[in-house]
Order: sequence, then C-alpha cells, then structure tokens
Amino acid sequence: MKRGSRSARAALLGFLLVAGTFLFGACGGGGGAGGSDETVNFGTVDWPEAIAKTNVASTIVDALGYQTKVQELGVPTVFQGLDTGDLDVFVEAWFPTMQTNYDEVDDVESVTTNLEQATFSIAVNQEACEAGVTSHEDLARFADRFEEGGTPTIYGLEPGNDGNKVVLDMIENDQYNLGGWKLVESSTNGMLSEVDRRLGDGEWVAWTGWEPHWMNNRYNMCLLEDPEEAWGGPSHVETLVNNEFPEQFPELYTFFEQMVVTPEIQRELIDGIDNSGLSPEEFALQWLRDNPEVTDNWLAGIEATDGTEGTEALRTYLEQ
Repeated sequence: MKRGSRSARAALLGFLLVAGTFLFGACGGGGGAGGSDETVNFGTVDWPEAIAKTNVASTIVDALGYQTKVQELGVPTVFQGLDTGDLDVFVEAWFPTMQTNYDEVDDVESVTTNLEQATFSIAVNQEACEAGVTSHEDLARFADRFEEGGTPTIYGLEPGNDGNKVVLDMIENDQYNLGGWKLVESSTNGMLSEVDRRLGDGEWVAWTGWEPHWMNNRYNMCLLEDPEEAWGGPSHVETLVNNEFPEQFPELYTFFEQMVVTPEIQRELIDGIDNSGLSPEEFALQWLRDNPEVTDNWLAGIEATDGTEGTEALRTYLEQ
C-alpha cells in the first residue's frame, strides 16, 4: 500500500464529500433518454476550465439518461474520491503537476488525454517581461519589484492546488533563489483580482498562470521559462475515472475516450464561464446548442440508456 489507513482516509473523505455536496453540489435529474437510477459522480475543482468542461460533460451524461452529481472539492480530495469510488470522473487532471496526486492512489485510471497542449508556470506582466523577466531564473534579480508588504510575492490558487505546491516547493528549497519569497493562496478569481489591483497601481506582479486561458489576452503576460523543470515539463490534461467505471458504464467510458478538446475550445469554455454572465449550467446548455459538430464526434457510436443514438438523445434533451 502506498497510503496510510484506508478506512481512516475513507471516513475523512466521506465527510469532505458530504460537505462538498452541500456547498457546491449540482445534480442532474436523469432527464435524458429513458432515465437511469445509476448516478455518475463528477469531481471538479475551482478553476473555470474545470467547471466548464465538467458541466458540459455532466449535461451530456444527463442527456444520455443517467443521474449526475457534480461536487467541487480540492485537488487531493478529488483524487481520494476517485480512489475510494465515491467519485467517478474528473475531466481536468493537469499533468505533470498532478503526478504526485496520481502516485498516491491505486484505483484510478486515465481514460484519455483530453487536451494535448497546455502550459502551467509562473506568469508576470508584460512590463516585467520586457525588462528582462522571461525565466524563473530572472525573478530573484528583480525581487524588489514584486514586493507586497516588504516581501516578494507570488499570487496563487486555492490551498492544495498542484501549482501552489510547485511554487511552495521552490520557495522551501530555495530553487531559483526564491527562498525569501512568499505565496499568497486564494482562488482563480481572488488571484486575478490581485493581478488587476497591482497592475492598476502600476506595479509588477507574479502569479500562477496557464494557457489556454483568456488571461493571456487580457494581461498580455509572459509565462516564464522553467529551465530546471520545476513544473515537470510541458503540460497536458487527462480524464480520470475510478477503476470500476469502465465495467459499470461502458458507453460512458467510450464517450469520455472521445471527449477531447483543442486549445481553442478550452479557451472558449473558460471565457464563457468567466465572462458570459450565465451560470455554469446555463452556459453548458448554450455551448452544446452552438457546437453540434463537436458533440457529434464525441458521441459517435454512443447509445443512451434507452438505446437511442447519443447524438439524437442530446439534441432532444437540448430542445426541452
């Protein structure tokens, strides 16, 4: 066993999942073709791309006749939930930064790489980049320009996030001479609010950034080079399921094998979640109605619970 007491972990996880359902849960009623008593439990995290892709996927699964539940949790809890079987699917597993989470679980399977091209790194504003901050190696030379309260600062995501862990490890190990820096943990929205504040005050700013995301256009920013590969190298995104999922939901397993996105689609999903003014559920419905050529490929050869072709089941569901 790679982990500690499984029963103790499961008990703690049960509490966290109940709390997650109460605070963040979103349920589908199996309103699609036929209807099924089987529930597909999605785990997600507080990132716009994860929220968008999860709601799009859960809406399709609902249209195919299954019950669905979405729970927003921290990254470690999502992996633990997949491992214990309390969660079924996670569609936004970033690698290689989540590799340590994956290494700590036994009963989790990767279905597919759903986004092949991605980047996760420390980002800086364009003025800093033009002044010579193009690599992690350059941060220490300009530490005074990134100070907050007298300490050079990097703004990060929610506690437990894999990107935060990379930055915290760099600080702890004095990698790139960042030993005197600090990380401010928050959320995507909280982090970008700090970016807006500092830029509005004419200051430089460093934060955990990634691509695809609309932030790259909004801030005209630079994602820093990482010659020592603290971030593990180029990124990609995978869909994960618990080990029982392929046998329990064979049609859905094939659907998730086929549900892949381009950087352009991922960027569009993120922009819609953050800037459309619609709820995640409303945006998912709108996006699915506007992109039948994408979902036709995702649902090729898939049947709903009542035997209806998956593409037809989704069209009927979206017309309701």
